Amino acid sequence: MPFVKTPVIVRKIYPELIWHLPTQEKKIYLTFDDGPIPGVTSWVLEQLNKYNAKATFFCVGDNVSKHKDIYDLILTNGHSTGNHTHNHLNGWFTLNKTYLKI
Repeated sequence: MPFVKTPVIVRKIYPELIWHLPTQEKKIYLTFDDGPIPGVTSWVLEQLNKYNAKATFFCVGDNVSKHKDIYDLILTNGHSTGNHTHNHLNGWFTLNKTYLKI
């Protein structure tokens, strides 16, 4: 897939963001949201381990509470974690009023 440059208007609306980072390194940064989820997160961890790759998992606190063993496995395998709220509503199936209230 070719590199797509962000439109100028978007960069002007959000000038505080970093839009380009000149580098000669060939790296990608993998992130995963909403976990840990049984089955899915375990499979992702297996694939990352197979290729000796690291990722950052942005976890939902409620899922961490429910699946602490999987969360601990993420950390044990040397991955990074970040907070992705405690409860993550499904925006497609939640009324705007309710979604915005929370």
